[in-house]
Amino acid sequence: MKKIKKDQNENYSAKKKYGQNFLNDNSLLDKILNMANIDKNTEVLEIGPGLGFLTEKLIEGSKFLTSFEIDSDLIPILNKKFRRYENFNLIHKDFLNVDLSESLKDKKDVKVVANIPYYITSPIINKLIEYRESISEIYLMVQKEVAERISSKPHSKNMSLLTHAVQFYSEAEYLFTVPKEKFSPVPKVDSAFLRIKILKDKRYENQISEEKYFKYLKEAFSNKRKSISNNLIKLGFSKDFVKRCLKEAGKTELARTEEFSVQEFIDFIRILNKK
Repeated sequence: MKKIKKDQNENYSAKKKYGQNFLNDNSLLDKILNMANIDKNTEVLEIGPGLGFLTEKLIEGSKFLTSFEIDSDLIPILNKKFRRYENFNLIHKDFLNVDLSESLKDKKDVKVVANIPYYITSPIINKLIEYRESISEIYLMVQKEVAERISSKPHSKNMSLLTHAVQFYSEAEYLFTVPKEKFSPVPKVDSAFLRIKILKDKRYENQISEEKYFKYLKEAFSNKRKSISNNLIKLGFSKDFVKRCLKEAGKTELARTEEFSVQEFIDFIRILNKK
């Protein structure tokens, strides 16, 4: 564990088990706030405030901030640093085990802004999307490779089940890259700041149930080396039938799943089921 200088008198040891890498770059922190468009009317949720570098900016710039911190050693540091603020609520719990219903009760446009532990990126995003009725936008510092995957477009090699799992409910945008040297301790990989904007019109959810969509998608992505016509055999379709449906959908017979946008895959499912 590497010692992080907190002030002239105290030090804190970053814990590897919590995936702690602290960002203490004033210009970058200001850029994050600007990108997230935080103002005095914004209610914000933060995951893993750490030593509070971003937290301080969020408190001072927003209407109210709720932060979730799992590390017991950080709680007294954060309480001491921010106890004078009335618009701050620090919750000492594992975010993945928290019922957010109480924190988000009667709220509609909460923004999430966080530098999250990279090893639990997918579970955190999945949980936030579950509460999409109350959350409007999600801004996360994540591993660069993951940000590229989540925000990727059709025909990209980065298109994956995770891409669709996010883009079925939202629009994802890769905002900017952050070199690993900006963090302490220095991680092994570069990071990226990612925006996930919830689709309040539910444009895809209104067309197909998530159960049906992801049932087909999981099989379609089950073997990325194979074409969709091979992968969908498990759902009871013949190769020839799927190839005909692909042609009707404007794809080649050897099309792979990464070629499809969310809307294109919804349309393809419809074609498969109307025969």
